[in-house]
Amino acid sequence: MTLDDHLEAYKRDGFTVFREYLSSDRVQAWREAMDPEFSLLFPKKPDAPRAKIVPLLGHQSLAPLAREHLLDSRMLDFAERVMGPFVQLDSFEVSGFPIREHALKGRVDRWHRDAFNVSQTWAGYSFEYKQTPRPYTPPLACNCLTYLQPMNEETGPLRVIPGSHLDYTHIPQENEFEPHPREVFLDLEPGDMVFTHHELLHSGTWNISNQIRYFLSIYVCRIGLPHRDSFNLSEIHDIVTHARRTNDLRTLRLFGEDPDFLQRDEAAWASWVAEDRGQISSEGKAA
Repeated sequence: MTLDDHLEAYKRDGFTVFREYLSSDRVQAWREAMDPEFSLLFPKKPDAPRAKIVPLLGHQSLAPLAREHLLDSRMLDFAERVMGPFVQLDSFEVSGFPIREHALKGRVDRWHRDAFNVSQTWAGYSFEYKQTPRPYTPPLACNCLTYLQPMNEETGPLRVIPGSHLDYTHIPQENEFEPHPREVFLDLEPGDMVFTHHELLHSGTWNISNQIRYFLSIYVCRIGLPHRDSFNLSEIHDIVTHARRTNDLRTLRLFGEDPDFLQRDEAAWASWVAEDRGQISSEGKAA
């Protein structure tokens, strides 16, 4: 698929899948690096549904792998296609899901939308008109989820509701752990990456396989919005220093630094407004 194909699918469905985003060697490197870390994390909270390492760029042994993954131009290129040149890191983490009892096979983890969504703000509000699907607009945030094992009935598939980023689908709290009639299970292999819209309704499924289930999550938002990860990390200082030296504005924006981005945006607005006004007919101008 080309980036145009991915963008078309993303606008329509609220997600798109990049197959073989990570090579098998990189998947293996990640798993070998993380297995010993999570063998220590799980016993600390044995009843928790998952464990996390966040911020990943602050982890001494994982930071080199994390840096390579975060700065991959394929992810950043597509993020700019859907958000424009306003991409800032919100959070970068790895989540590990422990092996659970077989009775949980096929059970929904929890339906939800991700941070910065507005659909939940209006859930249950009594509108004065009948809501229809809204037009697609660039998201305020996106999640780049890379899976490190097959996603199937045993490991627990990712469930999504295609189109829910546009149609105001709402799941009542009492149904958040139930299957949905429009749900789709994504067929994913190790190294596949799912790029989601923050308004997309989705859920995990419990892991009953014989291995830890991992995903890498790069959550990006529009520059200037609050971000969960601290940017005051030595690995980030090194990245930013190099970006300043090479005038790499995209990488600087990734960590919230680009003092001129708003001026360039405003200049584009002014040009657009002037063009629109210039196209008004003489009859419209007279009015």
